[in-house]
Amino acid sequence: MPKHPEDTPVPHESMEKHLASYLDLIPAIVWRIDIVGNEISFLNAHEIPSHGEKIRAILQNPQLAKKMVLAEDRERFQVSYEQIRNRVRTACSFRLRLEKGETKWFKLMAMPDPQHPTCSIGLLIDITAQVNTILVAEGRPTLSTKIDLIDDPVLLVRFSDRSICAANTAAEQFLQYDRKQLTSLAFQELLQNNTDTDLHKIYESLIFSDRWSGKIHVTDSSGRNHQCSAQFRAVARDEENLLWVTLSHRNDCLACKGVPVKGNEIIPAKDISRSMRKCTTIKALLETMLKALPANSPTDAIMLSRIFIDKNTVAVTGAGEPFETVPENRTHPYQGSIAENIVRFDLGNHVVMETSKSIKPIDWALFIPRGIQSYYAQPFYEDGILTNVLIFCSEKSHSYDPDAEAPLFALHEEFLQNLARCIKKK
Repeated sequence: MPKHPEDTPVPHESMEKHLASYLDLIPAIVWRIDIVGNEISFLNAHEIPSHGEKIRAILQNPQLAKKMVLAEDRERFQVSYEQIRNRVRTACSFRLRLEKGETKWFKLMAMPDPQHPTCSIGLLIDITAQVNTILVAEGRPTLSTKIDLIDDPVLLVRFSDRSICAANTAAEQFLQYDRKQLTSLAFQELLQNNTDTDLHKIYESLIFSDRWSGKIHVTDSSGRNHQCSAQFRAVARDEENLLWVTLSHRNDCLACKGVPVKGNEIIPAKDISRSMRKCTTIKALLETMLKALPANSPTDAIMLSRIFIDKNTVAVTGAGEPFETVPENRTHPYQGSIAENIVRFDLGNHVVMETSKSIKPIDWALFIPRGIQSYYAQPFYEDGILTNVLIFCSEKSHSYDPDAEAPLFALHEEFLQNLARCIKKK
């Protein structure tokens, strides 16, 4: 027995609570990343004034990190972050570009968590005062360059005459215009199905608060009226006042005819095989699978990821409203993908309960911007090599049980046979 009270062992849970009070005194963001679960937890409430949530998010969202970390520091940051994912002790300093061109210095430090063998633990510290950094304006990329780094449709609109001066690739695909056509349009042409009263409220908000967000109707080149969530932000560049407009396609958009969604009439079992055999494209095959889901299924969309490990590439095709604007066989790096996680940890399946906690690049590039909150990924192998991953996606969190069979499990073999036929046809 212990001779003194101070010799009494402290239970692990009590130790965690005991340390929590000390962590809150540290002037840094303290975090823990679970490498297997691909989740991050923040262990204290410290925030960087004015920019807290956004700065925390660079540890989760690789797209945001790519956008905010200065180009000169990006490789250093990425190498350090990869060491974190491999539970290697690391430290690096880098600069973030924040709102209105402000630049700040930060230090990222990490080490393997001795209490959690699948985790790394570390600090993110604002060291601007220590290095006495000044704002560096020259050499920053143009807004037109920046918007092409963003997956959601983005337009730059001149505030003076409401003409469109720039658009990214996602905006071209969504609105079905090429860039030259878009930049010859008046912004009003895209907003023709909104009332004058609604537009007046938007511009009034921009004048007094420099930003607006809400629901809006956007008309594409064929005249279809899409329901979108939009964010307008006033920005100034080269003595010109612009609107930065980000569009997010709403899942209840009535303009997208023919897109199978949850609740569609189920295809009778005897017709499923016939429907699959008629498919000539991967997208059509996925749409047939989507129609076969029961009405009470949590699945809102299905995606197929074809895996080419030797080329460091995955090619994705989706069906369902969330993936309406994703072209067939869109490529992403294998590194940071669902497939890499499956191979690395030899997983029979991979279920994500809340994508908002994810640190996988593919989640932030593909799923989170389109409202996918949880998914069930089922891998398929040929001769021991991962070749395909079928991903069932839900707009609600905690929609799938990792211990249950994958959705539409009975159709998987037939799906793979028809998939091989569709690929061979190409």
